[in-house]
Amino acid sequence: MKVALDLHIHTLLSPCAGIEMIPINIVTRAQELGIDMIAITDHNAVGNVSSVIDCAKIYAPELKVLPGMEITSREEVHILGILPNLESAKELEAIIHRHLSKVPERDYITEQLIVDKDANFIKYEEDFLLGATDLSVEDISNLVHSFNGLVIPAHIDRESFGLIYTLGFFPPNLEVDAVEVSKFATEKDIELISTSIPYRVPIIFSSDAHFLDDITKPRTFLDLEEKSFDALKEALRNYKF
Repeated sequence: MKVALDLHIHTLLSPCAGIEMIPINIVTRAQELGIDMIAITDHNAVGNVSSVIDCAKIYAPELKVLPGMEITSREEVHILGILPNLESAKELEAIIHRHLSKVPERDYITEQLIVDKDANFIKYEEDFLLGATDLSVEDISNLVHSFNGLVIPAHIDRESFGLIYTLGFFPPNLEVDAVEVSKFATEKDIELISTSIPYRVPIIFSSDAHFLDDITKPRTFLDLEEKSFDALKEALRNYKF
């Protein structure tokens, strides 16, 4: 089946995301736009993933929600880690939080809200999520793959936090499963990116949505046997260029 994807959506847990990014709004918006599979990818955290999954089960059972995280490397590169299940995502989060940079006490926790499926407040996330980890891009790739996850450098066409612009090159030994371009990427951008990567890899579009209006009609469609993590992984592995 042809499945419409958006593998980069934030909730109100991310300090830079809007307060309207609650489970029901995300699920409803994705459904309205004809998106079949999303990944919840807050900055360095997975606290609201289960809430969106639970919400979708009730209000949009045809929508598949995958657990994920947008991890910041020590080089200030953003990398999406998409995980096969919630348990793996929570284990990965615990490791990432041990490697997050610590900041002096400040009033940021009110912007890092963990909620339930109905958007009822549960708690504040106390670790500062916009900080970088002390892990290299290679470390993050190896770590995510150790959980059988997918590694996708985020918005690789952007200067800010994009892998190629930040490092100045694409590390030849970096193992990724796909690369993401922003919804603003042009065909010329994609062509330039393709020539910068030392091996062939699928290029996908995602919204990187921090606000509801950021979620737009999907531009990435893959043929999957079913709407599941395993089917997505298989499709990326056998991607036909």
